Amino acid sequence: MADIIKKYISKATSVLNANWTGAYTLPASGLYPHQWNWDSGFIAIGYAHINTQRAIKELTSLFNGQWKNGMVPQIVFNKDKLGNYFPEPDFWQTENSPNAPEGILTSGITMPPIHAVAALRISENARDNKDVKPFLKWIYPRLLSLHRYFYRERDPEGQGLVYIRHPWESGMDNSPMWDLVLKRLDMSSLKVPPYERKDLASGVRPEERPAREDYDRFVYLVDLFRRLKYDEELISKESPFLVYGPLFNAILSASNEALIRIGEILKERTDEAEEWEGLTKKAISEKLYQPEGGIFNFYDIREKKLLDVDSAAGFMPLFGGAATKEQALKLYDYLNSQSFCALHQGNCFTVPNYDTRKEDYDRTNYWRGPVWININWMLMQGLRRYGFKQKADAIAKDILELPVRFGFREYFDSFDGRGYGAHNFSWSAALFIDTAYDNYLDVGTQAPGKRIKKILWRDIILNESGGKSEMPLGIISQNMLAAIREINSNYCSKCGSVDYGAIRHSKEYEEYRRITAKLKELDLAAVKEEHQKLAFWINIYNTIVIDRIICVGIRRSVKEVTGFFSKIKYDIGGYRFSANDIEHGILRANSRPPLGGLKQFKPMDPRRQFVLQRIDPRIHFTLVCGSRSCAPINFYTETGIYDELEVAATNFINSSEVIIIPEEKRVIISLIFSWYKKDFGGIEGVLAFIEKYIVDDDKRELLKKNKDKIHLDYLYYNWNLNE
Repeated sequence: MADIIKKYISKATSVLNANWTGAYTLPASGLYPHQWNWDSGFIAIGYAHINTQRAIKELTSLFNGQWKNGMVPQIVFNKDKLGNYFPEPDFWQTENSPNAPEGILTSGITMPPIHAVAALRISENARDNKDVKPFLKWIYPRLLSLHRYFYRERDPEGQGLVYIRHPWESGMDNSPMWDLVLKRLDMSSLKVPPYERKDLASGVRPEERPAREDYDRFVYLVDLFRRLKYDEELISKESPFLVYGPLFNAILSASNEALIRIGEILKERTDEAEEWEGLTKKAISEKLYQPEGGIFNFYDIREKKLLDVDSAAGFMPLFGGAATKEQALKLYDYLNSQSFCALHQGNCFTVPNYDTRKEDYDRTNYWRGPVWININWMLMQGLRRYGFKQKADAIAKDILELPVRFGFREYFDSFDGRGYGAHNFSWSAALFIDTAYDNYLDVGTQAPGKRIKKILWRDIILNESGGKSEMPLGIISQNMLAAIREINSNYCSKCGSVDYGAIRHSKEYEEYRRITAKLKELDLAAVKEEHQKLAFWINIYNTIVIDRIICVGIRRSVKEVTGFFSKIKYDIGGYRFSANDIEHGILRANSRPPLGGLKQFKPMDPRRQFVLQRIDPRIHFTLVCGSRSCAPINFYTETGIYDELEVAATNFINSSEVIIIPEEKRVIISLIFSWYKKDFGGIEGVLAFIEKYIVDDDKRELLKKNKDKIHLDYLYYNWNLNE
């Protein structure tokens, strides 16, 4: 991982260390002096990479405050820190509920249940495994109790949708999505008990926090709950605020999945969680989706209607796996629009938590517009789940860039990036750590061919035998590309990931294999123009790599097999070609491989007749090596190849493989630019190339004016499969 990323992982760790109390982590000192529910879940996800014991303690401390009915409260109060926050135990009066825990002070509401996801991430990423299994055994029944509470007390229709009864339970306290519900409350006729806010005394500007009229309504609801002694049945009858939401239920859906996985690890029965999972996914998809808006929304139980308020919460069913394919495509189109900061828009950061084109969008105020790291993190996971790799990578870049440039703030301006709210905010630090490890994990910096597990000593010809296609010889190239297009369309996502398992057993792959048997008879002389060669050989390279991964049985990384790029070949037109032959011999105009050595084709090699006349460095953003750090897979056409190369270059330069920190005059880039710097014209050429394709005006100006002052860092290349 690049030194700058390591440096900021260290800074993020320092934030967590400063906020650590010995039992749990403060969201931020000053503004948040107690333990918060979903904050601890996200914080534990970050700790999993660096301190297993703290990750376990974080969730253990929270669940020690679990109510007898299974509810995990929004806040577990520190008795030694009372007097610095509102509302605190004296206002909540939860001791009047028979379900409240004994000897532990808590609030009387809950928050989105990210906890099973966090527990599973601890299991997956733990550095010290000895205490993980006992922890899972301890927390598993408590997670089940929490989920049972939701489906028993908060799902009145038994349909799989769980309601919230206070805006604070959503985690998005003053979002515009609550305005319509809360403004139905006629505060002139309702009694609000006296109260004194403490949040504005912490140094945060009032314009960055919820308004007084918001707090009046928040307090009214708390007062109602305490008067009803937190009786769920009475609250469900009397509360004016009962809402089914896509964020809460999508997180519940993701946690149901995690609960199933934890049960499997522990060899426990999972049928209950499996039933919840199916029920909730179905209900979200069918009950909360607004097809005319292409987004999920909140359902007001009292008014019996969906609320037409578009926030980032509406995309969260991607995280919970509740959106159908068709719904996911609609969500992507809206998410990737100027309303929520489109790819390559250039003047914004992803993802504002409210539609920036709405009249009541506020770029500085809490949940009414800014970017939040935890929302970004969940959307990044959801986009990857549905195969939207490019957008997910863009969000990953912003999760890292925002704290590096503007500090580990509570939330960020969606246009200029400046930080708002609390300083040294724990989940911003924790999810920075998780994103850095997930995206830039050091799994090796070597170019293809380094010795790992299996060595191929002899050439393997993949199309040496096999069935024959009945097509006429003259249209072999056309049909080959058609087969490639079919595989690309059905098994390679819109944004670049590949479903290798599904390809292996598909009829399209079977047909592809039949066609490849005819490649031996292809007349390569027919592919003679430069634009034809570019499109043909890029497509051949990409599909051959996919075929190699399937045939050789790669499980995690192409680095499992030494010789993957040099020994596995296709017979094309009577000549044998490896991936290296196509890349370095043909597309790179017979150049040396990146780690040195001789030119790919020797002087008398007959394959030299097929090489391109010059190197177009944009090819490096089209070639799919089967790894996460390589380009996303796309289909290239003879007629549009040069425009398509422009798009590929623009996409890559503005992806998570290029991070520019103007404040430090620092550019952090993919190792592709180191391996192939000669193709770009040296380091100066690399910087000029980035300057040409970066869409952010300020970053382009930085590169233009500071060429001799730029600090270059390289990201480690992620060789894990691009599944």
